[in-house]
Amino acid sequence: MNIEAMKALCEPSRCKIIMLLSERAYCVSALATLLGLSAPAVSQHLRVLYDAGLVTSEKYGYHTHYKLNKDALLSLSKKIAELTEEKPDICHTTQGNKCSAADTVGCRTREKKGKGDNNA
Repeated sequence: MNIEAMKALCEPSRCKIIMLLSERAYCVSALATLLGLSAPAVSQHLRVLYDAGLVTSEKYGYHTHYKLNKDALLSLSKKIAELTEEKPDICHTTQGNKCSAADTVGCRTREKKGKGDNNA
């Protein structure tokens, strides 16, 4: 999963930029006007989104227009959707219902579920 892309989307202004860019390409000054932010602030947000692979840029004369990298956003949304797929809620052990010492090294399911839960 692209952690940098997820981190980039944690900032509300960046999410607004992504929503605007989903409609069409914009230059920094147009985005700044629409968002009520300074051009340098928008540029910094775009740099984070660009570095995360969520936007691309194209130079038109003196202006750079940014557009949404829809493939990257689609890939990220598929990865997030995979997190909601049905999975077993207990670990697979080698000794039935009891975890061996080897099983518990990477699995802390029993500790998280609590002592009174018989499903672990």
